[in-house]
Amino acid sequence: MPQERLRARAAGAFARGWSVRLRVLTVMMAFVLVGLAVTGMLTYAAQFRALERRVNGELWQEHSELTLIAESTHEDGSPVHTTVDSVLLQATDSAAPSDYESVITFLDDRPLYQPRTQGFALVPADAPGSAEVLEQVLAAHQPQKSVIVPIEAHGRELQVLIASVNVEGDEAQGIFVVANDIGAQRRDLWQSVATFAGLSVITLLVAGWVGYAVIGRLLRPLEDLRSATEQITVDDLEYRVPVPAERDDIAALARNFNRMLARIQAGFAEQRRFMSDVGHELRTPLTIVRGTLETTDVEDVGDVRESHDIAIEELDRMGRVVGDLSELAASARPDYVRPAPLDLAGFARSAFARIEHIAEREWILERSVDVVADADEQRLMQAVVQLAANAVRYSDEGSGIRFGVDRVLGPEGPEIHVTVRDEGIGIGPEDQRRIFERFTRVDGSHGSGTGLGLPIVLAIAEGHDGVVRLLSTPGGGSTFTIVFPQFARRAPEDPPPPAGDTDRRGRGPEDDTTTASRRDQG
Repeated sequence: MPQERLRARAAGAFARGWSVRLRVLTVMMAFVLVGLAVTGMLTYAAQFRALERRVNGELWQEHSELTLIAESTHEDGSPVHTTVDSVLLQATDSAAPSDYESVITFLDDRPLYQPRTQGFALVPADAPGSAEVLEQVLAAHQPQKSVIVPIEAHGRELQVLIASVNVEGDEAQGIFVVANDIGAQRRDLWQSVATFAGLSVITLLVAGWVGYAVIGRLLRPLEDLRSATEQITVDDLEYRVPVPAERDDIAALARNFNRMLARIQAGFAEQRRFMSDVGHELRTPLTIVRGTLETTDVEDVGDVRESHDIAIEELDRMGRVVGDLSELAASARPDYVRPAPLDLAGFARSAFARIEHIAEREWILERSVDVVADADEQRLMQAVVQLAANAVRYSDEGSGIRFGVDRVLGPEGPEIHVTVRDEGIGIGPEDQRRIFERFTRVDGSHGSGTGLGLPIVLAIAEGHDGVVRLLSTPGGGSTFTIVFPQFARRAPEDPPPPAGDTDRRGRGPEDDTTTASRRDQG
């Protein structure tokens, strides 16, 4: 069976295309990818801008140090440097170029000094293209000013500070040049971009793998639900979806789906049972009618009249059976009982006025309570009439039948007890639970019944979230009590068996009382 389910799941996946799991994973990975891409672009755009600002700041810092050297004085106020050459020499000796910097000075357009150690030489003496670099520097020089200009030199993208150096009393023209290889630093940043991209791909793959596993775990109940819907047929409604331990929406969906399957299964079982009951109960009267008609002497008026009476009687019985079965089938609907505020005192008087005309008995309205309860008046009246008719059927003419409506405080709140008590033949212990099953009859009745009356009463009681209690002894009469809460309450998901309570007569489930519920009947 598990292998068949796996094959069915795989075939269904190919037929449906992308599953919810893959779609969710795709959307998640798309968001992660976009997030990484946007984060990377914004971060590195900011870093490139910061690089430009930092390089320019470092160049202007060199210019500030050059200015301090050129303007330095002795304690007596006389200048330290009286020639351009000495300023350029001091500035060159004070410079500490980084790996990306080069410093060189010019005096009257001729290269003069440069540090012994630096990242690279801006104008190497023997390097091809040095003359072009020299021309670019001299062309960018502006007398009496300092500027920062971009220059391409020896395959390097440079940001170059060109500062004019002049000393009062010296007509020589000096130039202080600091070049920063910003191109190399940009290449370093681009390498980190490539590293970030590689790590992002790895992160995306790991996120996809983890997401696939996590989403699969979260959606496993949905896949089980889908598998269940594919496998369930009219002939097999036993399968249930495993409910995860987590208390989340998917677990609630699985529980609701299982309850729906249970309702569908119960509906189909009720339908099959209905058809079986109809076939079973109608077969006998149809056989009687057919046999009677086949053996009727059409020439004998008396025989025809007798056959006519038999046929009418059997057809009436079939009508009662079909009506009661239809009533039981309707009781499975959720709207079979529609509770509404009901005045129980008025209900008791109305019900007693009806049942006292059923047969010649000593009818007694034993108790009536003046309260309001949530109940379906029509269905409750139907149950009372059925119990009264049942009491008449199993009691002698002139015997007493007592009817009462009471309010009793139960363990879960106030309860309503609707009681019909007779002085008839009673019911043996072996039959007390069985009589609530369909087509069950107890010997000793004074009339014929369909065997469906008490199941209908039980259905009405359960529609009020209640039960039917029976207290009976052979020869001592029977007491049927419909017990239901005074105020309608929402039934729990898995309702427990009804709790026992003691009524005003002091009897509870611990003595001879039988409590009937369809849960007890399987």
